[in-house]
Amino acid sequence: MISLVRYLAVDVFRGQRYLAPLLVFLGVMGMLFSSDAGQPLEAYSGSSALLYPIAAWMAVVVATSEDVVRREITVVSAGGWSRVLTAAALVSVLLALAMALLAAVWPVVTNPHPYTAGDFFVGLAAHTGCALLGVGVGLMFARPVFDSIGRTVLAVFAVVVLTYPLGRATPLGWVLDALGHNRASLSLLGTVAVGVALVSAAVVAGVRRA
Repeated sequence: MISLVRYLAVDVFRGQRYLAPLLVFLGVMGMLFSSDAGQPLEAYSGSSALLYPIAAWMAVVVATSEDVVRREITVVSAGGWSRVLTAAALVSVLLALAMALLAAVWPVVTNPHPYTAGDFFVGLAAHTGCALLGVGVGLMFARPVFDSIGRTVLAVFAVVVLTYPLGRATPLGWVLDALGHNRASLSLLGTVAVGVALVSAAVVAGVRRA
């Protein structure tokens, strides 16, 4: 599995399609924290809301990095769709967690308000939950569930856009509500748990669809 994860990661980096979501993420982060972003936890709400669609986008990039023919060869060589989809999920999660860590550290360095260790770990949990939710959504509609990249993009875009107006009815809303009120909440851990479950469900759905 490690060699398969390494292969997929190298393929993603070689294709350079990851640069688009990464550069959008870095650019918006720079704008969010170019001045006083507010109290520590409140400042994390903007970057958490940003990370959700960026992680979904990055997961789609990972899941579709190979064309159909190459992916079929990889599936045969790896021993089945379950191993390939699990490896793709791991690569997507690792990339998302790297961005979550960066998003948690960024305001500690740039925001004029002091951050405690507790504030940092609350922010890290919030970003981790949002990142996992995004990865789950991205993988849920990627190959082999949808073979067409156009259908994948439309489905992911629709789910992401519809999530925000639902507010606290969604795990993303739990995070944004807690951070927006500048308080820690156990719902942040609940969001992480839902994110893990969603990523797992996406892998299972892909295996069954294949």
